[in-house]
Amino acid sequence: MLIVVGLVIGLSVLIDFNRRIQAERHLVSQANQLGVEVTDLAATQSALATDLAYAASDGYVAWWAHSEGRYIQPGEVLVVPVAPNGPTSTPAPAIVSAPTTESNFQIWMSLFFGNGS
Repeated sequence: MLIVVGLVIGLSVLIDFNRRIQAERHLVSQANQLGVEVTDLAATQSALATDLAYAASDGYVAWWAHSEGRYIQPGEVLVVPVAPNGPTSTPAPAIVSAPTTESNFQIWMSLFFGNGS
């Protein structure tokens, strides 16, 4: 009877130990995934901080003023291209004739007997 009770207790201890090992492996894999995500987010934060510093610089303001804001500096002339009002004509496509193809028989005849060029 004591042997059976000892086996049951030992088996329950082994099952609990196995469950704890699986839980620990699951936690380690989650920690590794979170570590990768943290690394990616840190890289993203660094890139965004660089973009923010550039957006606050005088160079970016000057670029925006010239390209999107359409501001000009003293001595410059603003040129805005305008599309023509009238309908635009589309050129007619050139008609290309289909190349003449010779049959294999005609090619062999010209090779053997010299009927062509």
